[in-house]
Amino acid sequence: MTARSRSAGGQRPDGPLRSASRYVAQKRGLNRAVLDKGWHRLELALTSAARNTGTTLAKVNPAYTSQRCSDCGFVTEGNRESQAVFRCKADGCGHADNADVNAAKNIRNAGGQPVSACGDLGIGRSVKQEPGSWATGQAT
Repeated sequence: MTARSRSAGGQRPDGPLRSASRYVAQKRGLNRAVLDKGWHRLELALTSAARNTGTTLAKVNPAYTSQRCSDCGFVTEGNRESQAVFRCKADGCGHADNADVNAAKNIRNAGGQPVSACGDLGIGRSVKQEPGSWATGQAT
């Protein structure tokens, strides 16, 4: 059995489509397991990096972050006018933003304020960066 035949949408590699419905469920389970492992591996890498750098990792439930207004908190499907446009429908709000930016603000608010990757506040040089050298191209 080749990799192509295993990934062919649940069809039996050795037979016609008449018994494929039995294998579709198996294929769905395999796909789910593969996707779950990918996200778990990413989570492990982020957790390890956070521990090594002394930062914290906040897990945020993404449900309704694209439909919630980042200004007033009003949630409805109508807030999302299109893939890219967010406009709050709450009385007196009218907040408008790019839909992805609005969702990112909601995730930020749910997880606490983010810290930059270098741990600085944008004032001067970060204390967590390696000293400058010819390899990095930065002056010491």
